[in-house]
Amino acid sequence: MLNETYQKHSRAVARMIFTAQQLYRTVNALVRRFDLTESQYNALRILRGAERRDESLTQAELADRLIASRANTTWILDKLEERKLIRRKGHTDRRKNLLEITAQGQKLLGRIDPEFEKLLAEVLADVDDDELATLQATIAKFRFN
Repeated sequence: MLNETYQKHSRAVARMIFTAQQLYRTVNALVRRFDLTESQYNALRILRGAERRDESLTQAELADRLIASRANTTWILDKLEERKLIRRKGHTDRRKNLLEITAQGQKLLGRIDPEFEKLLAEVLADVDDDELATLQATIAKFRFN
């Protein structure tokens, strides 16, 4: 028989996985309406944040922040660049290209932001600020090898 601690941990992890999958599907459905994948949307948001902090990001650094393979990041950026949502500042080694979000990319995020804000308000409607802070602090305690 499995012990009680194992069962509690197992149920908690299963619930987190289910919740993460639901969040992913919900966000993906939203950004699909703007002809983006969730990864493309995240790349745009990361680049906008970097610009606001006056920070330059290379393609390799973006891949690390996206938690994506270098090859997948190249595909993501190729698609965004085709739509003129980002710009690569050339380097002979593509991994070292500096990236920036274009005005067109900023404008697209500006259209998505109100809908994303509404989505977050709906998803988190029953979660108060203290609970959200506790959740973030708890997640920060997770340990992975």
